[in-house]
Amino acid sequence: MNKPLVLITGATGFLGSHLSCLLLKQGYRVVALRRNPNSEGLFKRVHEFYQLPSSYQPTWITGDILNVDDIIPALDGVSVVFHCAALVSFAKKDKQRLMENNVIGTRNMVNACLKTGVKQFVYASSVAALGRATGDDDPITENSVWVESKYNSRYAISKYLAEQEVWRGQEEGLQITMVNPGIILGYGDGSSGSNEIYHMIQKGQPVYPVGSNGFVGVEDVAKMMLFLFENNHWGKRFLCVAETIEYKKLFFQLCEAMGQKPPRIALDGGVLWLVYRLARTAEFLKIPFPIPSDNIITSSKMSVYQSINQDLLDGFQYTPIRAVNYYALLALGLLHKDLINQNN
Repeated sequence: MNKPLVLITGATGFLGSHLSCLLLKQGYRVVALRRNPNSEGLFKRVHEFYQLPSSYQPTWITGDILNVDDIIPALDGVSVVFHCAALVSFAKKDKQRLMENNVIGTRNMVNACLKTGVKQFVYASSVAALGRATGDDDPITENSVWVESKYNSRYAISKYLAEQEVWRGQEEGLQITMVNPGIILGYGDGSSGSNEIYHMIQKGQPVYPVGSNGFVGVEDVAKMMLFLFENNHWGKRFLCVAETIEYKKLFFQLCEAMGQKPPRIALDGGVLWLVYRLARTAEFLKIPFPIPSDNIITSSKMSVYQSINQDLLDGFQYTPIRAVNYYALLALGLLHKDLINQNN
């Protein structure tokens, strides 16, 4: 039986490249939407990472999700859309771009599906779009209620509003499901998006945040998106977090794996607010600063995640984050030689 034709947005990005290769490996016919015809570098590296035959290629279509005229032709014959295209940024200068790419882009994709008769829509959201815990010791779940707060990052707001567009699509007849991944780690370019943490540790990182967050491997996010589609889990959102880890523990693990000195300074108390004020001043003056102010606040919070929909996933298993980082660093050539020798 032939598998359906699927369209993936953001197919040259971190998650989109992995999802494209996973679907190709599983025998799906893939239409891959890209904004720039010369942006396939990461996809090609991920294609090699999956060890796919050279003949396993998507049908590339150059287009912009901000241009409806680009989207409509790309959906010809498509049964399901996997919407991965998004801007991940915590920089103040990107506020407008976040709203355009994440909110308007998602609105355009939903509207195009409704117009062309595409029935199914799988959306890659974020834990940033979830609400807050009701108490200090309570976990954040799929049912946590969004609360307006000055501490909500611009990225979080954009992903929350994008989710509202997807829920609207459901009300208008679209079958939808969405994943809310934590911070996504794994093999990528090693220097941008959530992968930037590898580059940061490689350069030497003197400070560490005192909070915690949810983390997940990029391959697991791609597998969950496919799992939800193939098992008809519609009308819900699914937390996608392998582990909740304190940043200190994660940073120390990465430093050990990369042969770097561990950070010594905790980013809390007076140090936290000093760095935060410096970041805000730099943003006001429009000069570079290594950490966006939004990141400084969010990374100081002890966020714990727990899925209430896990029982619906029929034993879906996550890869431990230490293993995710090991194989990513090995593929990127950043793993310390002693660890390579130990495992040979």
